[in-house]
Amino acid sequence: MGGDDPTAANARAEKWLPEHPGDAQLLLAPGRLCRSQRLWGKAENYLEASLALADQHPVRLELARLFEQTDRSDEAVRHYRAAAEQLA
Repeated sequence: MGGDDPTAANARAEKWLPEHPGDAQLLLAPGRLCRSQRLWGKAENYLEASLALADQHPVRLELARLFEQTDRSDEAVRHYRAAAEQLA
């Protein structure tokens, strides 16, 4: 997915989701791509679904960045703190 058009890369990742249900890492990919395309609602849905499957540092950071970009600073801080605690 490296240098691909984000829209095409996102469509490809979304196509793989039904084949790999419950894959937290796979859900992270379209979450990142949607965030980069400013598809806030879709990004949040993918990232929250990924987090529900596995509480991982990269997902927490993506959610924090998403909430920062959408002026939801309290939620951003909560995820930044959780990400920091995972590293401690």
